[in-house]
Amino acid sequence: MAQKLQYLWQTNMKSIKNSLILASVVMLVFSSCKNDLKLNAPYKEYPSIYAVLNPDEDKQMIRINKVFLGETDANQMAKVADSVNYKADEITVTLKHSVNPAIITFQEEVIQTDPGTFNTTQRVYVTTEKLETSGIYTLTVTNNHTGNVFTATTTAISKINRNNQIFVLFGGPDYPAPPTTDPASPHYVDYSALAPKFPYHFRFYPNEGEVYKLTMRLHFYDSLFDGSKIYRAVDYNGENIEKKGKPEIDITFRGSDIFNAAGVGLSKMGLNNDLIGRKMYKIEYIINSSTQDYIDYLQYASPSLSINQNKPLYSNFKDNKALGIFTFRTTFTMSKSLNNVFITAFADNSSTCYKFLKANGTVGCFK
Repeated sequence: MAQKLQYLWQTNMKSIKNSLILASVVMLVFSSCKNDLKLNAPYKEYPSIYAVLNPDEDKQMIRINKVFLGETDANQMAKVADSVNYKADEITVTLKHSVNPAIITFQEEVIQTDPGTFNTTQRVYVTTEKLETSGIYTLTVTNNHTGNVFTATTTAISKINRNNQIFVLFGGPDYPAPPTTDPASPHYVDYSALAPKFPYHFRFYPNEGEVYKLTMRLHFYDSLFDGSKIYRAVDYNGENIEKKGKPEIDITFRGSDIFNAAGVGLSKMGLNNDLIGRKMYKIEYIINSSTQDYIDYLQYASPSLSINQNKPLYSNFKDNKALGIFTFRTTFTMSKSLNNVFITAFADNSSTCYKFLKANGTVGCFK
Protein backbone atom coordinates (compact mmCIF):
# COMPACT_ATOMS: atom_id res chain seq x y z
CA MET A 1 0.00 0.00 0.00
CA ALA A 2 1.00 3.59 -0.34
CA GLN A 3 3.06 4.93 2.56
CA LYS A 4 0.43 7.42 3.75
CA LEU A 5 -2.17 4.68 4.01
CA GLN A 6 0.14 2.20 5.68
CA TYR A 7 0.62 4.54 8.60
CA LEU A 8 -3.07 5.25 9.48
CA TRP A 9 -3.26 3.49 12.85
CA GLN A 10 -0.56 1.05 11.67
CA THR A 11 0.90 0.71 15.14
CA ASN A 12 -2.55 0.37 16.69
CA MET A 13 -3.64 -2.13 14.08
CA LYS A 14 -0.63 -4.36 14.60
CA SER A 15 -1.02 -4.50 18.36
CA ILE A 16 -4.81 -4.84 18.21
CA LYS A 17 -4.72 -7.67 15.68
CA ASN A 18 -2.17 -9.56 17.73
CA SER A 19 -4.02 -8.94 20.97
CA LEU A 20 -7.28 -10.18 19.48
CA ILE A 21 -5.85 -13.48 18.32
CA LEU A 22 -3.71 -13.92 21.41
CA ALA A 23 -6.72 -13.23 23.60
CA SER A 24 -8.57 -15.93 21.73
CA VAL A 25 -5.75 -18.38 22.31
CA VAL A 26 -5.43 -17.52 25.98
CA MET A 27 -9.17 -17.78 26.52
CA LEU A 28 -9.32 -21.22 24.96
CA VAL A 29 -6.23 -22.58 26.67
CA PHE A 30 -7.12 -21.37 30.15
CA SER A 31 -10.70 -22.51 29.76
CA SER A 32 -9.29 -26.04 29.93
CA CYS A 33 -9.22 -25.57 33.71
CA LYS A 34 -13.02 -25.63 33.83
CA ASN A 35 -14.65 -28.94 34.72
CA ASP A 36 -17.25 -28.71 31.97
CA LEU A 37 -14.71 -28.53 29.10
CA LYS A 38 -14.49 -31.72 27.08
CA LEU A 39 -10.93 -31.93 25.83
CA ASN A 40 -11.86 -34.62 23.35
CA ALA A 41 -14.93 -32.77 22.05
CA PRO A 42 -15.20 -32.27 18.27
CA TYR A 43 -13.36 -29.23 16.95
CA LYS A 44 -15.59 -26.21 16.33
CA GLU A 45 -14.39 -23.76 13.72
CA TYR A 46 -14.16 -20.26 15.16
CA PRO A 47 -12.00 -17.97 12.96
CA SER A 48 -10.56 -14.60 13.88
CA ILE A 49 -11.30 -12.04 11.17
CA TYR A 50 -9.90 -8.52 10.95
CA ALA A 51 -11.49 -6.55 8.09
CA VAL A 52 -11.25 -2.76 8.34
CA LEU A 53 -11.67 -1.53 4.77
CA ASN A 54 -10.79 1.91 3.41
CA PRO A 55 -12.19 3.20 0.07
CA ASP A 56 -9.29 5.68 -0.08
CA GLU A 57 -6.74 2.87 -0.33
CA ASP A 58 -5.73 1.25 -3.59
CA LYS A 59 -5.64 -2.19 -2.02
CA GLN A 60 -7.91 -3.75 0.61
CA MET A 61 -6.52 -6.43 2.91
CA ILE A 62 -8.35 -8.82 5.25
CA ARG A 63 -6.58 -10.99 7.77
CA ILE A 64 -8.19 -14.30 8.76
CA ASN A 65 -6.65 -16.69 11.27
CA LYS A 66 -7.66 -19.95 12.87
CA VAL A 67 -8.35 -19.97 16.60
CA PHE A 68 -7.02 -23.24 17.90
CA LEU A 69 -7.15 -25.45 20.96
CA GLY A 70 -4.50 -28.03 21.66
CA GLU A 71 -2.35 -29.58 24.35
CA THR A 72 0.78 -27.80 23.09
CA ASP A 73 1.81 -24.48 24.63
CA ALA A 74 -0.24 -21.73 22.92
CA ASN A 75 2.82 -19.52 22.34
CA GLN A 76 4.55 -22.37 20.54
CA MET A 77 1.48 -23.18 18.45
CA ALA A 78 1.18 -19.54 17.41
CA LYS A 79 4.65 -19.76 15.87
CA VAL A 80 3.53 -22.54 13.50
CA ALA A 81 2.16 -21.14 10.25
CA ASP A 82 -0.28 -24.04 9.74
CA SER A 83 -1.75 -23.45 13.22
CA VAL A 84 -2.84 -19.88 12.48
CA ASN A 85 -3.28 -19.82 8.69
CA TYR A 86 -5.93 -21.46 6.58
CA LYS A 87 -4.54 -23.52 3.71
CA ALA A 88 -4.44 -22.23 0.15
CA ASP A 89 -7.92 -22.19 -1.43
CA GLU A 90 -9.46 -23.39 1.84
CA ILE A 91 -11.68 -20.33 2.25
CA THR A 92 -13.42 -17.92 -0.10
CA VAL A 93 -13.86 -14.25 0.85
CA THR A 94 -16.47 -12.12 -0.93
CA LEU A 95 -17.91 -8.63 -0.53
CA LYS A 96 -21.32 -7.51 -1.75
CA HIS A 97 -22.82 -4.01 -1.80
CA SER A 98 -26.50 -3.33 -1.11
CA VAL A 99 -26.95 -1.51 -4.45
CA ASN A 100 -24.00 -2.38 -6.68
CA PRO A 101 -24.72 -5.92 -7.94
CA ALA A 102 -21.08 -6.82 -8.59
CA ILE A 103 -19.60 -9.28 -6.08
CA ILE A 104 -15.98 -8.68 -5.14
CA THR A 105 -13.93 -11.85 -4.58
CA PHE A 106 -10.71 -11.45 -2.63
CA GLN A 107 -7.50 -13.09 -3.78
CA GLU A 108 -4.96 -14.82 -1.54
CA GLU A 109 -1.50 -13.45 -0.80
CA VAL A 110 1.23 -14.67 1.51
CA ILE A 111 3.10 -11.86 3.25
CA GLN A 112 5.91 -11.60 5.77
CA THR A 113 5.15 -9.67 8.95
CA ASP A 114 7.43 -8.31 11.63
CA PRO A 115 8.60 -10.85 14.25
CA GLY A 116 6.23 -11.13 17.19
CA THR A 117 3.84 -13.51 18.89
CA PHE A 118 2.75 -15.21 15.69
CA ASN A 119 4.46 -16.85 12.75
CA THR A 120 5.81 -14.18 10.40
CA THR A 121 4.32 -15.93 7.37
CA GLN A 122 0.69 -14.86 7.09
CA ARG A 123 -1.92 -15.66 4.45
CA VAL A 124 -4.09 -12.59 3.76
CA TYR A 125 -6.95 -11.85 1.40
CA VAL A 126 -6.76 -8.81 -0.88
CA THR A 127 -8.57 -6.93 -3.63
CA THR A 128 -7.84 -3.85 -5.69
CA GLU A 129 -11.50 -3.29 -6.63
CA LYS A 130 -12.83 0.21 -5.93
CA LEU A 131 -15.23 0.39 -2.98
CA GLU A 132 -18.36 2.52 -2.58
CA THR A 133 -18.41 5.25 0.08
CA SER A 134 -22.07 4.79 1.05
CA GLY A 135 -24.54 1.97 1.40
CA ILE A 136 -24.33 -1.35 3.23
CA TYR A 137 -21.69 -4.01 2.58
CA THR A 138 -21.91 -7.69 3.48
CA LEU A 139 -18.70 -9.67 4.02
CA THR A 140 -18.93 -13.44 3.57
CA VAL A 141 -16.19 -15.90 4.52
CA THR A 142 -16.86 -19.48 3.40
CA ASN A 143 -14.82 -22.53 4.34
CA ASN A 144 -14.76 -24.57 1.13
CA HIS A 145 -13.96 -27.80 3.03
CA THR A 146 -16.38 -27.65 5.96
CA GLY A 147 -19.12 -25.56 4.37
CA ASN A 148 -19.16 -23.18 7.35
CA VAL A 149 -20.14 -19.60 6.46
CA PHE A 150 -19.33 -16.47 8.47
CA THR A 151 -21.00 -13.15 7.61
CA ALA A 152 -21.05 -9.56 8.84
CA THR A 153 -22.55 -6.30 7.58
CA THR A 154 -21.45 -2.70 7.94
CA THR A 155 -22.20 0.73 6.51
CA ALA A 156 -19.59 2.41 4.30
CA ILE A 157 -18.55 5.97 5.15
CA SER A 158 -17.23 8.79 2.97
CA LYS A 159 -14.09 10.78 3.62
CA ILE A 160 -14.14 14.17 5.34
CA ASN A 161 -15.44 16.79 2.89
CA ARG A 162 -12.79 19.43 2.38
CA ASN A 163 -15.26 21.85 0.80
CA ASN A 164 -17.38 21.92 3.96
CA GLN A 165 -14.54 23.23 6.13
CA ILE A 166 -14.41 26.88 7.19
CA PHE A 167 -11.28 26.90 9.31
CA VAL A 168 -8.14 28.71 8.17
CA LEU A 169 -6.09 25.54 8.29
CA PHE A 170 -8.09 24.07 5.42
CA GLY A 171 -7.77 27.20 3.31
CA GLY A 172 -4.96 28.02 0.91
CA PRO A 173 -2.17 28.00 0.35
CA ASP A 174 -1.37 24.33 0.42
CA TYR A 175 2.14 23.09 -0.16
CA PRO A 176 3.91 24.22 -2.24
CA ALA A 177 2.87 27.72 -1.39
CA PRO A 178 2.81 30.37 -4.13
CA PRO A 179 6.21 32.11 -4.23
CA THR A 180 4.60 35.49 -3.61
CA THR A 181 3.05 34.38 -0.30
CA ASP A 182 4.68 35.80 2.81
CA PRO A 183 6.18 32.87 4.79
CA ALA A 184 5.40 34.77 8.00
CA SER A 185 1.66 34.77 7.26
CA PRO A 186 -0.78 32.71 9.37
CA HIS A 187 -1.23 30.34 6.44
CA TYR A 188 2.25 29.03 7.16
CA VAL A 189 2.06 26.69 10.14
CA ASP A 190 3.92 27.57 13.34
CA TYR A 191 3.80 25.31 16.41
CA SER A 192 7.09 26.57 17.82
CA ALA A 193 5.75 27.76 21.20
CA LEU A 194 6.62 24.89 23.54
CA ALA A 195 4.24 25.74 26.38
CA PRO A 196 1.73 28.37 25.27
CA LYS A 197 -0.89 29.56 27.74
CA PHE A 198 -3.49 27.82 25.59
CA PRO A 199 -2.87 24.67 23.50
CA TYR A 200 -2.94 24.66 19.73
CA HIS A 201 -6.22 23.58 18.13
CA PHE A 202 -6.99 21.54 15.04
CA ARG A 203 -10.69 21.78 14.19
CA PHE A 204 -12.76 20.29 11.39
CA TYR A 205 -16.29 19.21 10.56
CA PRO A 206 -16.64 15.41 10.78
CA ASN A 207 -18.11 12.92 8.33
CA GLU A 208 -20.40 9.98 9.18
CA GLY A 209 -17.69 8.39 11.33
CA GLU A 210 -17.71 8.21 15.12
CA VAL A 211 -13.99 8.09 15.97
CA TYR A 212 -11.11 10.22 14.58
CA LYS A 213 -7.35 10.16 14.80
CA LEU A 214 -4.98 12.90 13.67
CA THR A 215 -1.43 12.23 12.54
CA MET A 216 0.84 15.17 11.76
CA ARG A 217 3.65 14.04 9.48
CA LEU A 218 6.68 16.35 9.50
CA HIS A 219 8.55 16.18 6.20
CA PHE A 220 12.24 17.04 5.97
CA TYR A 221 15.15 16.37 3.64
CA ASP A 222 18.82 15.60 4.11
CA SER A 223 20.95 17.88 1.93
CA LEU A 224 24.05 15.93 0.86
CA PHE A 225 27.43 17.25 -0.27
CA ASP A 226 26.90 15.99 -3.84
CA GLY A 227 23.87 18.25 -4.21
CA SER A 228 21.28 15.48 -3.85
CA LYS A 229 18.55 15.24 -1.23
CA ILE A 230 17.05 12.36 0.75
CA TYR A 231 13.44 12.93 1.75
CA ARG A 232 12.24 11.62 5.12
CA ALA A 233 9.42 12.16 7.64
CA VAL A 234 8.56 11.72 11.32
CA ASP A 235 5.11 11.62 12.89
CA TYR A 236 3.17 13.03 15.78
CA ASN A 237 0.18 10.81 16.56
CA GLY A 238 -2.84 12.15 18.40
CA GLU A 239 -5.27 10.16 20.49
CA ASN A 240 -8.50 8.61 19.24
CA ILE A 241 -11.27 11.22 19.53
CA GLU A 242 -14.94 10.19 19.66
CA LYS A 243 -17.52 12.44 18.03
CA LYS A 244 -20.30 11.83 20.60
CA GLY A 245 -22.75 14.00 18.66
CA LYS A 246 -20.48 17.07 18.51
CA PRO A 247 -20.91 19.24 15.37
CA GLU A 248 -17.13 19.67 15.05
CA ILE A 249 -14.01 17.84 16.12
CA ASP A 250 -11.50 19.85 18.14
CA ILE A 251 -8.08 18.26 18.69
CA THR A 252 -5.66 20.05 21.03
CA PHE A 253 -1.90 19.68 21.48
CA ARG A 254 1.15 21.69 22.52
CA GLY A 255 4.32 22.56 20.68
CA SER A 256 6.37 20.43 23.06
CA ASP A 257 4.28 17.41 22.01
CA ILE A 258 5.35 17.93 18.40
CA PHE A 259 9.06 18.29 19.17
CA ASN A 260 9.09 15.36 21.59
CA ALA A 261 7.40 13.08 19.05
CA ALA A 262 9.79 14.25 16.32
CA GLY A 263 12.75 13.58 18.60
CA VAL A 264 11.61 10.02 19.29
CA GLY A 265 11.09 9.36 15.59
CA LEU A 266 14.45 10.82 14.62
CA SER A 267 16.27 8.77 17.27
CA LYS A 268 15.05 5.57 15.59
CA MET A 269 16.29 6.49 12.12
CA GLY A 270 20.00 5.96 12.64
CA LEU A 271 20.80 9.39 11.21
CA ASN A 272 24.37 10.63 10.82
CA ASN A 273 25.72 14.14 10.43
CA ASP A 274 27.85 13.53 7.34
CA LEU A 275 25.84 16.02 5.31
CA ILE A 276 25.36 19.75 4.78
CA GLY A 277 22.28 19.70 6.96
CA ARG A 278 18.65 18.64 7.06
CA LYS A 279 15.62 20.89 6.83
CA MET A 280 11.93 20.70 7.69
CA TYR A 281 9.83 21.94 4.79
CA LYS A 282 6.16 20.90 5.17
CA ILE A 283 3.60 19.33 7.49
CA GLU A 284 1.04 16.79 6.33
CA TYR A 285 -2.24 16.31 8.22
CA ILE A 286 -3.71 12.81 8.05
CA ILE A 287 -7.18 12.39 9.54
CA ASN A 288 -8.52 8.87 9.85
CA SER A 289 -12.15 8.23 10.76
CA SER A 290 -14.08 5.07 11.50
CA THR A 291 -17.37 3.76 12.89
CA GLN A 292 -19.00 3.00 16.23
CA ASP A 293 -18.13 -0.65 15.65
CA TYR A 294 -14.48 0.33 15.64
CA ILE A 295 -14.85 2.20 18.94
CA ASP A 296 -16.44 -0.90 20.46
CA TYR A 297 -13.66 -3.05 19.07
CA LEU A 298 -10.96 -0.83 20.57
CA GLN A 299 -12.62 -1.03 23.97
CA TYR A 300 -12.86 -4.81 23.86
CA ALA A 301 -9.28 -5.17 22.62
CA SER A 302 -7.76 -2.83 25.23
CA PRO A 303 -6.01 -4.47 28.21
CA SER A 304 -8.16 -5.02 31.29
CA LEU A 305 -7.12 -3.10 34.41
CA SER A 306 -9.61 -4.79 36.71
CA ILE A 307 -8.98 -7.73 39.04
CA ASN A 308 -11.18 -9.87 36.83
CA GLN A 309 -9.13 -10.33 33.66
CA ASN A 310 -11.85 -12.26 31.82
CA LYS A 311 -13.28 -9.99 29.12
CA PRO A 312 -15.70 -10.94 26.36
CA LEU A 313 -14.01 -11.00 22.97
CA TYR A 314 -15.41 -8.66 20.32
CA SER A 315 -17.40 -9.80 17.31
CA ASN A 316 -19.82 -8.07 14.97
CA PHE A 317 -20.23 -11.23 12.90
CA LYS A 318 -23.66 -12.83 12.63
CA ASP A 319 -24.50 -15.01 15.64
CA ASN A 320 -20.96 -14.40 16.94
CA LYS A 321 -19.74 -17.29 14.80
CA ALA A 322 -16.38 -15.57 14.29
CA LEU A 323 -14.20 -13.31 16.38
CA GLY A 324 -13.20 -9.91 15.10
CA ILE A 325 -14.51 -6.94 13.20
CA PHE A 326 -15.80 -5.89 9.81
CA THR A 327 -16.10 -2.12 9.34
CA PHE A 328 -14.97 0.87 7.26
CA ARG A 329 -12.56 3.74 7.80
CA THR A 330 -11.51 6.70 5.65
CA THR A 331 -8.40 8.83 5.26
CA PHE A 332 -8.24 12.59 4.59
CA THR A 333 -4.89 14.27 3.89
CA MET A 334 -3.68 17.79 3.26
CA SER A 335 -0.33 19.57 3.52
CA LYS A 336 0.78 23.02 4.63
CA SER A 337 3.99 25.00 4.44
CA LEU A 338 5.96 25.81 7.58
CA ASN A 339 6.52 29.26 8.98
CA ASN A 340 10.20 30.32 9.09
CA VAL A 341 10.05 30.52 12.88
CA PHE A 342 8.86 26.90 13.04
CA ILE A 343 11.60 25.75 10.64
CA THR A 344 14.27 27.43 12.76
CA ALA A 345 12.85 25.95 15.96
CA PHE A 346 13.75 22.44 14.78
CA ALA A 347 17.37 23.55 14.42
CA ASP A 348 17.48 24.86 18.00
CA ASN A 349 15.33 22.40 19.97
CA SER A 350 17.22 19.87 22.09
CA SER A 351 14.85 17.05 21.06
CA THR A 352 15.60 17.58 17.37
CA CYS A 353 19.32 18.29 17.64
CA TYR A 354 20.20 16.51 14.37
CA LYS A 355 21.92 19.21 12.30
CA PHE A 356 18.71 20.82 11.07
CA LEU A 357 19.06 24.00 9.03
CA LYS A 358 17.48 27.23 10.15
CA ALA A 359 15.25 29.19 7.80
CA ASN A 360 18.27 31.35 6.83
CA GLY A 361 20.30 28.25 5.88
CA THR A 362 22.68 28.18 8.85
CA VAL A 363 23.23 24.94 10.75
CA GLY A 364 21.63 24.40 14.14
CA CYS A 365 22.70 22.12 16.96
CA PHE A 366 23.79 18.52 16.44
CA LYS A 367 25.19 15.72 18.59
